[in-house]
Amino acid sequence: MPKRIISLAPSITETLFALGLGDRIVGITRYCTYPAQTKSIEKVGGYSDANLEKIIVLRPDLVVLLREHEKQQSYLNRFGVSTLMIDNSTCAAVCSSFALIGRRCGVTHASDSLIGLFHVQLTQPTHGQTARPKVLLCVGRDSPGAGGIKSIYAAGRGSYYNDLVESAGGTNAFSDSAPAYPRLSAEGILTLLPDIVIDVAPAMGNYNCSSLVADWNSMNRIPAVNNKRVYCMGKDYATVPGPRMLLLLDDLKRIIADTNGTYREHRSL
Repeated sequence: MPKRIISLAPSITETLFALGLGDRIVGITRYCTYPAQTKSIEKVGGYSDANLEKIIVLRPDLVVLLREHEKQQSYLNRFGVSTLMIDNSTCAAVCSSFALIGRRCGVTHASDSLIGLFHVQLTQPTHGQTARPKVLLCVGRDSPGAGGIKSIYAAGRGSYYNDLVESAGGTNAFSDSAPAYPRLSAEGILTLLPDIVIDVAPAMGNYNCSSLVADWNSMNRIPAVNNKRVYCMGKDYATVPGPRMLLLLDDLKRIIADTNGTYREHRSL
């Protein structure tokens, strides 16, 4: 049973805390800032540049990492450090990660409860909705806040954002199955004709929501802009595929249900 755990991603750190394992964490990345208890935990570097020597010095009996950390895993394994690799690319994968961590750390009751909560929330039907609007979810772009749209990175069908949009009552405006985060030109966006556009502000640095939303005024040939249904999500959990994804799901439900345009705050969440 691991007693000294290191996490190499914010989503993993939040999962460990959600499963009641916070007191076993001895190291996290500098990007792991939730919950507040993370402030007092030793930092071992960043998401892709973790200090592997420091990790070894901390004597962990488990390091939990993502598929992107294959090189880090190989290095740590060579020094006898036990690792657990998880996937958080889709909602199903996130739930599987809860189960994997729960089994490895001996907290299966907590992980089963969390998975059950996700299942209920993700499969809960949306009421009073006659049609599924096409939602374009932007997770990055060239020159954000510059007053126009040149190209964007959209959440494709292979992403967890796609799963959340569909659970919230929408459909993904980008219908191709791959890649998970395609790059779209302004001309490509025009062909999609999205009913709703949502910017994920934390994925675009320190840009404020009002300037991000204003960028879309240059795309006045798409329904989302004409009908004033461009929104911006500014909460930190909007880019963390962990337990707080259910908060993101609630945000998406509110946006998709906002057919009369009354939800504003710069259309920012």
